[in-house]
Amino acid sequence: MPLKKGFYLHNPKEKNDFSIAKDKILYGALLFFVFISAVFFYQNLKLRAEISSLQREVASLKQEATSLRLKNQELQSQIDQLEKEKEELLDKAVGTLKKHNTYVKKVIRQLGLSRYFKTPKGPVGGPYLAPHQEYELLVSQISEILTKLDNIPIGKPARGYISSYYGYRRDPFTGKRAFHSGIDIVARYGSPVRATADGVVYRVGYARALGRYVKIRHKHGFMTVYGHLRKYVVKRGERVKKGDIIGYVGNTGRSTGPHVHYEIRRWGRSLNPLRFIRAERKLAKIASKVKSNDS
Repeated sequence: MPLKKGFYLHNPKEKNDFSIAKDKILYGALLFFVFISAVFFYQNLKLRAEISSLQREVASLKQEATSLRLKNQELQSQIDQLEKEKEELLDKAVGTLKKHNTYVKKVIRQLGLSRYFKTPKGPVGGPYLAPHQEYELLVSQISEILTKLDNIPIGKPARGYISSYYGYRRDPFTGKRAFHSGIDIVARYGSPVRATADGVVYRVGYARALGRYVKIRHKHGFMTVYGHLRKYVVKRGERVKKGDIIGYVGNTGRSTGPHVHYEIRRWGRSLNPLRFIRAERKLAKIASKVKSNDS
């Protein structure tokens, strides 16, 4: 039977297939939307957790920063206190060194050596020096002077006590008043006798009064004499340093027992060794303090 114009016959099967395909597409789209939503939801939860963790870390860091700032302030306060104490100690050390410097220069003047050491007699002006610079300058000046003083006969040549002093006394052999040009140091027989300053051995030998003796020339016109030695261990022309052993305590010559007769002469004139021995005690303390500060 012929179909009328404008009328189409639809196949029910084709219509059903189209509906199924459409439903599948819609179902697939829905599944895809649910999946995407789940992914976004999961990522959102993850981001929220990360943000929360970061916020906690930021809060912890802020707390640590506050704690560190407080500790830094405390440390800065301690540093300031230490700096203050350091300045006070430095000022005190400078004051002590000034006293030492004054005493060393006083000793030099008393020994008549000012022109050799070029020590000023009074206050002098100059540029301002910071405490640490003044400290270093004083240590340098005192160390230099003490090094030069190694050429000056300061100190005792042997361990022992002084039994006879410089000046007039009653002669132990004649009983008459006589001038004693040195000091006698009683010491153990055979104990070492040391040079009291750097110098050159001028003469060694034997004399009726002095027994075995050693004479040493030093700078600035000084000479030292060591008498009544058991023996001497240096020879003429030999250079010796302060503290070197030059002989041993004996009882030779005009002597009443083991001792060292010790003289200091300058330009041929005898000087009282006691002045130099007393000066050495103070200078030794100053030298030890300056060396410890310098190191």
